[in-house]
Amino acid sequence: MGRQGLPLGLGSVIARRLTGAFCAVSVPLLQACGAGWHRTDIVTPESPRQQVEVWQGQASQQWHAVQVTDSTVSGISFVKPVECDTCRVSVPRATVDSIRLGNPTLGFWKSFGLVLLAPVAFLFAVCGPSMCADLGRD
Repeated sequence: MGRQGLPLGLGSVIARRLTGAFCAVSVPLLQACGAGWHRTDIVTPESPRQQVEVWQGQASQQWHAVQVTDSTVSGISFVKPVECDTCRVSVPRATVDSIRLGNPTLGFWKSFGLVLLAPVAFLFAVCGPSMCADLGRD
């Protein structure tokens, strides 16, 4: 007899199914992480704190406080304060391939939470409530 009084073969089948279920659930959760970057038209964002990736060729710059005019796209590096007008950088609008809006800080915290909570949930599913409660009694 194996763990929890189950025949050995049945316990390994359950473990394989739980592992498969964990992997199947992990993929969509991992896709939910990240900065949530999405491409948009080249327009001025509603909020000055909105982080924007400005793409020119193969390179990108991350800005906030972005302003778009007919001829230029300007913004402040996201590591500088929004109020720093002397930090503003401008590029010709014609050289901008695209811009993407995102929130890297929120993406970090979502990823951090997933990395912490996913193993705990997996262990709870594998151990079951009764075995996890038994661990604290020793």
